[in-house]
Amino acid sequence: MPKATFLAGGGEAGELIRSFDWSGTVLGRPETWPDALRTALAVCLNSAIPSAVYWGKDFITLYNDAWAQQAAGRHPWAMGRPGRESRADIWDTIRPQFENVVATGRGFSTERQRLPIKRAGETESWWSYSLVPLYDSDGHVGGLLTQGFDITAQVRAQQYHAQEIDRLRDMFRQAPGAVAILSGPDHVYEIANESYFELVGQRRDIMGKPIAIALPEMADQGFAGLMDKVYNTGEPFVGRGVEVTINRGDTGAPERRHVDFVYQPIRNADGAVSDIFVEATDVTDRVLGEAILRESEQRFRLVAESAPVMLWMGDAQGKCLYLNHAQRAFWGVAEEDVSTFNWNTTVHPDDIKVLSQSFIKAMREQTGFSVEARYRRADGDWRIVHTNSHPRFDVDGTFLGMIGVNVDATDVRQVSSALEAAVEERTQKLMIAESQLRQSQKMEAIGQLTGGIAHDFNNMLAVVMGGLNLLQRRLARGDTDVGRYVEGAMEGARRAAALTNRLLAFSRQQQLAPEQIDANRLVQGMTDLLARTLGEAIKVETVLSAGLWRTFADVNQLEAAILNLAVNARDAMEHGGRLTIETANAHIDDAYAREHELSQGQYVQISVTDTGSGMSADVIAKAFDPFFTTKAVGKGTGLGLSQVFGFIRQSGGHVKIYSETGVGTSVKIYLPREYGGQAPAERRQAQGDVVAGSGEIVLVVEDEERVRAFSIDSLRELGYTVVEAASPGEALRIIEAGQAVSLLFTDVVMPGMNGRQLADAVLAKRPGLKVLYTTGYTRNAVVHNGVLDPGTNLLVKPFTIEQLAAKVRQALDS
Repeated sequence: MPKATFLAGGGEAGELIRSFDWSGTVLGRPETWPDALRTALAVCLNSAIPSAVYWGKDFITLYNDAWAQQAAGRHPWAMGRPGRESRADIWDTIRPQFENVVATGRGFSTERQRLPIKRAGETESWWSYSLVPLYDSDGHVGGLLTQGFDITAQVRAQQYHAQEIDRLRDMFRQAPGAVAILSGPDHVYEIANESYFELVGQRRDIMGKPIAIALPEMADQGFAGLMDKVYNTGEPFVGRGVEVTINRGDTGAPERRHVDFVYQPIRNADGAVSDIFVEATDVTDRVLGEAILRESEQRFRLVAESAPVMLWMGDAQGKCLYLNHAQRAFWGVAEEDVSTFNWNTTVHPDDIKVLSQSFIKAMREQTGFSVEARYRRADGDWRIVHTNSHPRFDVDGTFLGMIGVNVDATDVRQVSSALEAAVEERTQKLMIAESQLRQSQKMEAIGQLTGGIAHDFNNMLAVVMGGLNLLQRRLARGDTDVGRYVEGAMEGARRAAALTNRLLAFSRQQQLAPEQIDANRLVQGMTDLLARTLGEAIKVETVLSAGLWRTFADVNQLEAAILNLAVNARDAMEHGGRLTIETANAHIDDAYAREHELSQGQYVQISVTDTGSGMSADVIAKAFDPFFTTKAVGKGTGLGLSQVFGFIRQSGGHVKIYSETGVGTSVKIYLPREYGGQAPAERRQAQGDVVAGSGEIVLVVEDEERVRAFSIDSLRELGYTVVEAASPGEALRIIEAGQAVSLLFTDVVMPGMNGRQLADAVLAKRPGLKVLYTTGYTRNAVVHNGVLDPGTNLLVKPFTIEQLAAKVRQALDS
């Protein structure tokens, strides 16, 4: 078979051309090929760029190895085929381009050409390529040389970026507050949501215009100057209750409003301010309400000054702050001397003790008091004065002192009851208003957390109660087909227990069983699990550091944290992508440690990195908040990252999020280095089947009757012999009576004597007896600082019969 020996190199494609039997083909034997074809083919075969030569009127296809890699399964079949066959799927697109180059002799290029190439389940792709005419010896165009690149990934990234921009615009439009972005030093409106238009006027044409033109009345009031300062200094500006005049109505008439607003500079990749983010809230109603309150306070002062009764106010140390006109006249004190006046000097010597006792007790307990004592009036007469006072508190609950009413009861012991009642009512209203304000602020602070917990627990309780109710009704009718109701109730209970564990993790109160860990071995052991969990669309890679230090943490919780981060990463890669888990040794210096409340020193770093959609800065700031989620309803609880954060911090570590929108996210976990020489424990495989007992005797000690009954029935179901005790004292009497026992199964938190104390007492009489603790409380005698005491067997409530079986067998076999 003749070979094209004049063609050197060219890799696999070159070898294919040299070994191809060209006799009987349109091109003929290679030795007869025109010089233009041979020269172009030599360039093509030795190029690293995807290249192909199309020769003759049928555009016979010759190509290099780089072209073969992008041939969508047509290599090596396409070699030597006419263009209409080798590129049949895109021939309708490229044939006119080929023919035009041949006809005109002018080259052709395109930066972005969509081609319907079928490959790997895709039906289209985008290319950047050029066509160069090849002249034969007669001066005619005999063929084409084409070189190009597959830019599909780049185009799709651009499309995705555009979609993200549109999504951000939608987010802005849907934001509940007034939001806008102004670009450049002239502050041109780029984005503004509906709420912003409601603030400045629905009919106003502001988009694409500088603020000085879009809202000239705002610029005239100095707001453009504030933006200039933010833009030039990079420092944000916050305004509270600022009065602004806006021509927002259809008539263009000015309207006075009050707003809270923020001008936040936005920096570009070079760190320079490029835009200003504006967030504003119309607080006109609030400001007017505060003005009404101030006016009310002023009216109260006017009333107090003109009231015939004596009013006074003292601070938290008992010093005089305010005396109304009647009280100042009674004691002969000038208004400017009130702050230095000592009212104790006017009390009758015989009444100082009773007055002081009432006053000191009320100040200490921050409660009101009522007392009568004799005071020396300005004219020297001793008058019987009845004092009635109440404590004052700031909005944050801080004790401010006392406010009170003094009534001269010497001549008239019963002053006008209507007036006194009015003053008393007013004082009570002020106290109630302060109390309601404090309570409102407290409830607002915990509202998000309690709301999230209540929502999830109510959903789970609905499943449990509904399933049990249906089970009850079916059994009452004699229907035994109730398995799905039992399973539904169990699933609801399991979800409730899981939510409890997540909340404990977030609050850093979960029980941990730390051990020495080789993070490389742990990550390697999780790769199969991750691949199954994340699906085929996600490629899982590991980059494991040589010489990695060991750390000390709860293995199960660390695995759960990595899996949690991996699932979050998968959700961020809707169209597939790459997940990389990397380990490394790291060092945290003093400055970073102080900033994040850590111990400086050496740490083991585990990074989980994805190529997903990424997170914005405001999402990163709230990512660890409980019940915060960006997922759709029903797709996440918002506790995943908060659980990871709580566990890592409880373990003495640190977690940090690095993310860029449209590029991906990397979550880095830092755990303290463990310096001990002990080798990491081998991971125990989970038991697949329930392990039954063989008649071993279990002493169950539980003060809660229902829990005790469940434990006893479960253990008997598992084949154990059970002896029960409702208290530690009863358990000790059973042991002292000589009862044979294989295992002590005791609650930890019990009245009188806790489970650890009971176990110590029993072990003193029965050395070597196996002990299994159970508790639902996060701080108890066997868990200290969230860490389980070494060598302790613990079963956390609530538990299933399968978990009970496994723990009992583990304790007996330990």
